[in-house]
Amino acid sequence: MKILHIIAQLPSKTGSGVYFTNIIKNLSHTAEQACVYGCFSDYDYEVLPKDRQYPVLFPNEEAPFLLPGMSDVMPYPSTVYGEMTEEMIEQWQRVFEKKVKEAYADFQPDIIICHHLWMLTSLVRSWFKTDKVYAFCHGTDARQAEQHPQLKERYVKNLGELDQVFSLSSLQNQRISDIFNIPLDKIQVIGGGYDETIFYPPTNKTKNECIEVVYAGKISQAKGVFQLVEAFEQIIKRHAFARLSIIGNVGPEDQAWFKHYTDRYPQIRVFNVDNQRALADCFRQADVFVLPSYFEGLGLVAIESLACGNRVVVTDIPALKQQLGEQVNDSGVIEYVSLPRLYNKDEPYPEDLEDFRRRLANALCKQIIFVENEQPIDPAIFEKIEENSWSQLIKKLLPFLVK
Repeated sequence: MKILHIIAQLPSKTGSGVYFTNIIKNLSHTAEQACVYGCFSDYDYEVLPKDRQYPVLFPNEEAPFLLPGMSDVMPYPSTVYGEMTEEMIEQWQRVFEKKVKEAYADFQPDIIICHHLWMLTSLVRSWFKTDKVYAFCHGTDARQAEQHPQLKERYVKNLGELDQVFSLSSLQNQRISDIFNIPLDKIQVIGGGYDETIFYPPTNKTKNECIEVVYAGKISQAKGVFQLVEAFEQIIKRHAFARLSIIGNVGPEDQAWFKHYTDRYPQIRVFNVDNQRALADCFRQADVFVLPSYFEGLGLVAIESLACGNRVVVTDIPALKQQLGEQVNDSGVIEYVSLPRLYNKDEPYPEDLEDFRRRLANALCKQIIFVENEQPIDPAIFEKIEENSWSQLIKKLLPFLVK
């Protein structure tokens, strides 16, 4: 079985990029594989041999702009789809068409797996009408379609012709069907998985002098990070030994804002890490993970942190709740925080933010007290979390690939 994997953005740094990479890793003993992906210069991808990689570098002579990303704020410099001109989109289409068709001619795949129900997946279906083409929905694609319906109507037309669509949660299926006109019987839940070779509990965890709370991800308003920092002012007053580590890339426009808080509170620090292994090391050294995001397809990073032994505070993400199940959700290891009212999917009403910060602070304090009291996590909970590892989830995917 030969599989060609396609994603229009970086195969790392984001949830969908990491997902793309984990599928390739976990099919390595089952299939021959090649991949097409978008990237920037000096990007090095080691998951497949170089002769099985077909990167599209941005900017380039034919498309002289930054790599577009499925979120309007990416963890690297990028172009926003909604701000692209017709000429830019045509340039983008041409450079990907060349590379995808080159990969297809060289590799002659049996199956093509695309990521995101968006422009490139639509093009791939139109280029290879008789081939098996499957696609993963990551949530950001549906969001793009709702935020930029003019782009969806013009450039995303034929996704109902895909052979199979995979979703993160059954809660997404009707929405996917409605937005992209895909028959429900073509949509199958696979969920999200974490890499258990990277994310696992520490062998011997020593008690920290400080209680380490950590956030990791994009640093943007939609991720709730700014409200988290403001909420942490309340936490410091109640728990003097609490410390907040924000792991991510701060854009130049936000550096002064964060500097104001890090100068004022030495308990708050902001830094980035190079890769997932370094991130997992940070999780294993931490006590509590927090994800205050206003919108998530799944929030896989919360599962990764649980696998590293963290307690978790996260906003109410239905797909995450569904995947973890009642035993984990009711165990006390994870606290869900209700969201403020939102418009445009991920923008909170300003008048709701004070109450949101209070709820976030209270949930974090509850988990901090568990850590202070050295409340153990039931080993049975780790066994349930391990059911979400990629080695388990790939077993759900394989039957669809070999049928």
